[in-house]
Amino acid sequence: MGATRLVGRDAERAQLDTALAEAAEHGGALFVTGAAGIGKTSLLDVAASEARSRGYKVLTVTGLESEADLPFAGLHQLLQPVLPSAGALPGPQKNALLTALGMRAGAPPEVFLVGLATLSLMDEVADERPLVVVADDFQWLDGATSSVLSFVARRLESTHILLISGLRQTSQTASRSWQLPELHVEPLSDTASADLLVSVAPDLDVQTRRLILDEALGNPMALLELPRAFRLQGTDGREGALRSIPLTDRLERTFSAQAGQLPRLTQAALLLIALDKDPTVSDVLGATRKQVGEEVTVDVLQPALDAGLISVAGSTVRYRHPLMRSALDQAAPAGQRRNAHLALAEVIADPDRRAWHRAKAVLGEDEGAAADLESTAGRAQDRGAPATALGALELAASLTPHGPDRARRLLAAAELAFQLGDPPAVGRLLDSAARLELSPHAVARMTWLRESFHDGAPGDLSAVARLVGVAREASAGGDRNLALNLLQGAALRCWWADPGVAVKKLVIDAVEQIAGDVLDPRALEILALAAPVDAASRIATRVREAAKVDDADPSRTQLLAFAAYAAGDIGESIELMDRAAPILRAQGRLGLLAQLLAVRGWAGINTGQLSDAIRSVEEGNQLAIETRQPIWTAISNMGRAVLSGLQGEESTAERLITEATEPLAFVRLSIVLAQAEFARGVAQLTAGRHSDAFDHFVRMFDPHGPAYHGVVAHAAAPYVIECAVRAGRNDEARRMMTLLEALGKRTPAALVHIGLRFARPLLADDSDAQHLYELALEAEPKWPFDFARLEMSYGSWLRRQRRITESRPHLRAARDMFDALGVLPWADKASAELRASGERMAEPARAPRQSLSPQELQIAQMAASGLSNREIADRLFLSHRTVGAHLYRVFPKLGIVSRSELARALASLEPALTR
Repeated sequence: MGATRLVGRDAERAQLDTALAEAAEHGGALFVTGAAGIGKTSLLDVAASEARSRGYKVLTVTGLESEADLPFAGLHQLLQPVLPSAGALPGPQKNALLTALGMRAGAPPEVFLVGLATLSLMDEVADERPLVVVADDFQWLDGATSSVLSFVARRLESTHILLISGLRQTSQTASRSWQLPELHVEPLSDTASADLLVSVAPDLDVQTRRLILDEALGNPMALLELPRAFRLQGTDGREGALRSIPLTDRLERTFSAQAGQLPRLTQAALLLIALDKDPTVSDVLGATRKQVGEEVTVDVLQPALDAGLISVAGSTVRYRHPLMRSALDQAAPAGQRRNAHLALAEVIADPDRRAWHRAKAVLGEDEGAAADLESTAGRAQDRGAPATALGALELAASLTPHGPDRARRLLAAAELAFQLGDPPAVGRLLDSAARLELSPHAVARMTWLRESFHDGAPGDLSAVARLVGVAREASAGGDRNLALNLLQGAALRCWWADPGVAVKKLVIDAVEQIAGDVLDPRALEILALAAPVDAASRIATRVREAAKVDDADPSRTQLLAFAAYAAGDIGESIELMDRAAPILRAQGRLGLLAQLLAVRGWAGINTGQLSDAIRSVEEGNQLAIETRQPIWTAISNMGRAVLSGLQGEESTAERLITEATEPLAFVRLSIVLAQAEFARGVAQLTAGRHSDAFDHFVRMFDPHGPAYHGVVAHAAAPYVIECAVRAGRNDEARRMMTLLEALGKRTPAALVHIGLRFARPLLADDSDAQHLYELALEAEPKWPFDFARLEMSYGSWLRRQRRITESRPHLRAARDMFDALGVLPWADKASAELRASGERMAEPARAPRQSLSPQELQIAQMAASGLSNREIADRLFLSHRTVGAHLYRVFPKLGIVSRSELARALASLEPALTR
């Protein structure tokens, strides 16, 4: 039938042939989309056959509606033929994959680590020959498998792997957002439709042929199946009725009609086949016996086999097309379906499949069925499939007769929905729980989940007080963990948008009372988010003490790092983030890694580690998008905007600012608005528009303005007063100096004190300026960008004092540092000052090398450190072939021919902040 249905598909076949040919060179992914019955499966079958004829390895999986609740069912089906090769995977990947597939006991694996293991396994297989992965009916794959294949599809560049996915046109699956190439299968032309119909039904009369062509609308399956229906039922009265029904429904009715002509026992067996995932023949016969109360043999299936509705492969029986399955399912009365599910539950051995069937057989409430589903949810969580666990818990709650147990299951499901980033599900489940009689502890859990659901976004300031009150109740009830979770939500509201001193004091007092002097990372982060300035010294001391404890959990190290960053101890924060990042990578915890990289990028900007900053914000931005974290996507985009501004790329910076702010405009997060002002200020400062830059920077310090943020304002401290002085706005410069001096007495934050040291000589009399410059140059830390600016400022001052010879060493040092940092507009500023001093030395030669992309630079540096391609791939969640392809492009850009030359070439490389 596949060849028959490919009539008129020459263009689609040619596109698939091209994709197959290119797979051997650089890999990729392709969606084949279209309506039900349009021929997607036939095209995928032909692609698989052609791949095999080319000598490629082929792996296939087909999504089934009845399998959607079984975690990693699709992945197990797909990888079964190559699982023996899993022994070659790195230990953590192998453990994650085998645990996910239920082949090994262990801690629930991160889905991204399972994705990396799948990619690595496919890479191993593709080392021998190109690999083609065919995933049909993608919209019906279980959620865990869909997530893994989504992860893989985005990382096939430069591999020898081609992923082809068949996706029904009406599907709303998140995979449509992958932005991958798509082959959309259109209806057949009139000529091709007529040719196909003649080939399958040559004896039709002209009137019937015309009616079928009109009704089929170019759909190959309709052209194949409608003639059978017309032979069974005739054409009388059909023309008007058919046209009022969507084509998919018409086909389903056709299949229902075909089944309705079969013997009673066969129809009973067909419904059982429709309700289970690839049931065995013995399961079907056993359930049929239970349902009809009499002995049946395998002969009961023969009429359906003869009619072409089902096929048998080994011990498994399945429908010829998914529409046939859904037709029989939907045509059966509800009571008949429940009885069929009950019969299947009595004969199926697998506990998870049995639990689902038992639950679907219930009318009303049944604690036993609910308990079985709760156990199924637990097993799904153990295998790293929270989406499956969520569905099981929600159904279990609906079957639960006892209110407290129902509330417990609803809240557990809501926690899973939050982990999955599904706000509608969180709201729905919590609303259901709120209608029940809840214990104080359950109310506290629900409050925490609602706060988590809102990501601590600012709004009604009374929400902070409410969260603190519930946290105190939870603590009094003995649940310190829940109390800290609630306070974390309250503190985040204080961090995203300043609610005022009185509100923040509620959080500070509560966390100090509940946590005491214990060096709990969560408590320290809560304190840092609520009191980053006034408690900075205390936080920094406690963080350094807590960091001495050998903690294997990188999420706790990350909390300490964020606390240190908020308190202005950026050096300690960087050390802790660099300690946590490799472990988060190894564990596949990409959600946390995205957050860490965003903050690490900003820390790099603050400290002048610009190469580190660009790598961090670029990777962090991609991971934040992939893990669906809009606030962190915005924060990393703002970091990218600052780096573009330092390069003088104002249009790029403004585009990135717009991309960051527009999706969150309705929330009005002051942290994002402050970062936007900072990015615009940096761009204006780089362009030499000091007055405009000052206007942007000063808004960050206005406690009554929307862009006020106490910590982000620290980043502007080294620049704001210089901009006012250069713009001739001296009175405003002195007012800002008074504000900074007061701030410096409250916090030891390095950025504030760097800003003060930079500003003092600018506002001093000439008799005092030199001493103040010298004090500033001797002080620590000497973060390179701000130190280069200080050298340039001092050199310029000396030149204006006509101390030309003394000015030049400082101006040269500034120029060379800016050059080394790759901020060429700033190097040009220093060069201009040198020329004004009469310097006639040649400008430093800049090698005409092509810029490296952030990922190319990251890979090159990792390779230069001695890591192999596979080790780099594991750390960056890429294929080792993709790593090799990047290095292949890096070598000519650096003017080298071997890996051993990388370290030398990178040492002399002018870092490019943008491609």
